[in-house]
Amino acid sequence: MALTAIDTHRAPTRKFLIEGGYTLYGDYPVQGNKNAALPLICAALLARSRVVLNRVPRIDDVENLLRLVRVVGVQAEWQGETLCMDSSGLKPEQLPADLVEKLRGAILLLGPLAAAFDRVSCVSPGGCPIGRRSFNVHWSVLESAGFRVREDSSSIDILKSRKVEEPVVYLEEASVTATENALILFAALGGGTIRNPAREPHVLAVVDFLRKLGSRIELHPLYYRVLNGVGEPGEEVEFDVPPDYIDAGTLAIATAVTHGSVRLLGVGQQDLMGVIPVLERFGIEFRDCADGLQVEASRMVNPSQLTAGPWPLFPTDLVSLVIVLATQAQGLCLVHDWMYEARMFFVDKLVRMGARITMCDPHRVLVEGPRRLRGKQLESPDIRAGMALLVAGLCAQGDTRIEHAEVVLRGYENVVGRLRGVGARIRGER
Repeated sequence: MALTAIDTHRAPTRKFLIEGGYTLYGDYPVQGNKNAALPLICAALLARSRVVLNRVPRIDDVENLLRLVRVVGVQAEWQGETLCMDSSGLKPEQLPADLVEKLRGAILLLGPLAAAFDRVSCVSPGGCPIGRRSFNVHWSVLESAGFRVREDSSSIDILKSRKVEEPVVYLEEASVTATENALILFAALGGGTIRNPAREPHVLAVVDFLRKLGSRIELHPLYYRVLNGVGEPGEEVEFDVPPDYIDAGTLAIATAVTHGSVRLLGVGQQDLMGVIPVLERFGIEFRDCADGLQVEASRMVNPSQLTAGPWPLFPTDLVSLVIVLATQAQGLCLVHDWMYEARMFFVDKLVRMGARITMCDPHRVLVEGPRRLRGKQLESPDIRAGMALLVAGLCAQGDTRIEHAEVVLRGYENVVGRLRGVGARIRGER
């Protein structure tokens, strides 16, 4: 398969064409954290003045969210990897259904818009089909602050019904996006307490950003307390999006299965607290180096079991990737993700490539390795499974073709360009 470079940073890619069997080697720039960028863009609506966000990943989910915020009067423009926003012209407009249905992260707009206008209506946000993900925990946040929420099979209506001085919400699950929504809403309203909050790095990035806007926030192991709202519109606020530990973990796994050596730029061991200890159990080595981490693996052995969980445990978004890693390591590994019942439903595609995987139940698979994978024509079911199939194609014998590649571009920036930069034989086609 002859491969020629094309620009997939701008052009929509429909499929990936991969020639497997090539070692990854060189420097890989880790993108800004996708799961931090989305709530930070929504939190920027509280500033009512100019906000500059550095290291924002140019991915489809971010672009779709920017289309949504522009509808409600926010000015947003790119300057390289820097996003400049001004929400001083915020206005109550209906959110376009076609955009909301593409982006589960649109749920993060409900807090700032409800606080600003006392009412917001839209269709139900979409997202990847990885399992049942109820919005009930988000409704508990809004209801604690005096909003009435009406939801049917296709739409949501939120209306301010009473005044609550200091809302307190207990999250029945430590939901990341619900914690972020609560932080943004309570900062907009002037205060509130979140019990059983999420602790992921991207949640703490929202805390740091709201503090820059003037909100005082107390962090406790059992609760977060927003003590006051954001300050009056003033000078420009600049903030750096943290590195994406999922992107870094993905490349660490891709490096290992291709027997390569890659320097992950812009990320440190602290950023990968929940990732490195688990990947080291497989035999992947991480060393501090100039501007990042050096990653390689000489001999890979499967740990007997791996279970995903809330941070700082191993992140669910890397489960699909670690299944591919287990196909290339020696021994048996039971991979368990109790969070999403459809996370494992892509493994039949790996079996078609030659993997030996037994699905025990919707949450657990038993992987036996090492197995020689063979290139196939496949389809990407969601962001992380699609990237896992791509990584499988990198280490497979022969050519792999992945349809619906646009799904992967929702979460990974300039996939083709950055992978080609470390030696991958890959191109994108419409």
